[in-house]
Amino acid sequence: MKNREAEALKAQWRRRMTDVRDGLPADERERLSRKLCALLEREGLSPLRRELGRPLGLCAYAPFRSEASALPLVSDCLDQGDRIYAPRMRPDRGGLELREIRGPSDWIPGKWGVPEPDPARASLIEATDPLDVVLVPGMAFNGAGGRLGYGGGYYDRLYAERRREARGRTLWIGFAFSAQVVEADLPSEAHDLKLDGLATDESMTWFDKGDSEWSARMSR
Repeated sequence: MKNREAEALKAQWRRRMTDVRDGLPADERERLSRKLCALLEREGLSPLRRELGRPLGLCAYAPFRSEASALPLVSDCLDQGDRIYAPRMRPDRGGLELREIRGPSDWIPGKWGVPEPDPARASLIEATDPLDVVLVPGMAFNGAGGRLGYGGGYYDRLYAERRREARGRTLWIGFAFSAQVVEADLPSEAHDLKLDGLATDESMTWFDKGDSEWSARMSR
């Protein structure tokens, strides 16, 4: 698909799925977010801790507008001794950097009001530092591992950077309400990140990408 055609189709999907997500009442989003966090802990993170025999390094985000919230999971993971990292837009807008979150006071409003780690409190981690799991937001997902992002390409660049620089294995897991999952093919391009799994309030799905030992093992 040509880039111009792909971008036009992505814009149509984003408008459609924005309406779907915004149509969920705030109290329902909160209830579904807690259900989603519990399911991911039970079927994803807890088995991974047992497999590794240690706490995890987890990259999570704080919700903006009608996004599913990972904050209940963040709180639980901190209590279990996991290290939590969060994305922050670099000052030059050249991509995302990751900083360690140790508690609720480490979040501040960033550009456009998006919550991000406070650089005065949250220490920076390098692209080569190990990371076990990244929770990936988005507008829409499908059962084949497809993802439609927000159009900025920030997570795509983070994915490419960490695959190039980091040593070790990282699971990239979509994190969304089940209402955001569609049966149709989603428009994609070669540079789009490839998910290892998808967590919703209804299910945990693993995708065997063929190049990830962890996703292959978890998908069995």
